[in-house]
Amino acid sequence: MKRQLKISQLDEESAEAKLLPSLDLTATHGILDSSPRKTTSPWNSEFNLGITESLYDNGVTRINSQIAKLNRKQAELNFEDQKNKVSLDLVSQYLIYSLNIKLLEIQEKQFKLISRQYERISRDYHQGIKTKKDFLRFKTQVSRGEINLVTAQGTVEKSKQELQRLMSLPQKLNVQVEFVPISLEAVKNEVPDTTLEIENHLQSRAAQIQKEANQLSRDLISRKTLPEWYLSTGVDYTSSNYAGTGQSFFDNARTGWSALVTVKYNFFDWGTRARDKEVAFHKSIVQNNDLDSNLLLLQSSMKQVLINVKQVQRNFGLAKELLALERDNIDFIEREYRNGKVQYLDLISWIK
Repeated sequence: MKRQLKISQLDEESAEAKLLPSLDLTATHGILDSSPRKTTSPWNSEFNLGITESLYDNGVTRINSQIAKLNRKQAELNFEDQKNKVSLDLVSQYLIYSLNIKLLEIQEKQFKLISRQYERISRDYHQGIKTKKDFLRFKTQVSRGEINLVTAQGTVEKSKQELQRLMSLPQKLNVQVEFVPISLEAVKNEVPDTTLEIENHLQSRAAQIQKEANQLSRDLISRKTLPEWYLSTGVDYTSSNYAGTGQSFFDNARTGWSALVTVKYNFFDWGTRARDKEVAFHKSIVQNNDLDSNLLLLQSSMKQVLINVKQVQRNFGLAKELLALERDNIDFIEREYRNGKVQYLDLISWIK
């Protein structure tokens, strides 16, 4: 995308340069002969230095310059939009990575808690205090918890690899990259209600510029159905036949200038120009319709993103409240169990 921006900038500079005078140097030297020979010497020499300027060429250069400027503006907007997309993907993936780290910590705590309970039940079972049913139940929970822990570790590793990809970091075996997760508790649970202004979006602005460029391209083709006017001027310095003729460079030198007006009009071309004009008209409509369709998809995507963000943040807020409530309940049940006020079955039901 950055190279596309550079290309559009170079195209704009080239289009503007065509409005300026051009200086051309032509020098021809060699042998040019015929039979019968019409010159005294077969040597041919010619030197020409000229400055030319096209003052008006039916508006073609001016329109091409305007199109190049619009293409450069569009490339700048697309470049900024692409950077925003990369930033959004990076932030979203970093949030997912932080969430996976938090879930991994919860899985580790749950696995440690189940493992401690399993060790206690295992000792009681071998001493004949607990039944085999209780022993097998906790053994199954330990196996299930270990599977969940391994899955959570794999999810964290995948999130890390995706972050490295988005940041273009080398993914080599001997390179260790660690990311510090953000605190999910600091994330706000509410999203302010904002009105979606699609007109201010970068893609919308780029689409409007593209429509202007399409209109200019259409006008450029339409001009060919009308009389074409060209105005050009030039000054040149020429010298010829100075090699192998015994004459000096300045003997045949001459200076000339020109100011020409050319009018061109086609009376009959079997309808080619009229069809080209109609084709350009339909192409412009098709391109504008495609741009409008893309803007509708963009608007729908933006609304969906806001809906998803609000839903995720609301679910995250409820999950934090639920997690805190369950943590308090577990602490209360364990404390009451140690004090002999809660039965053992009530304790293991909360742990599960």
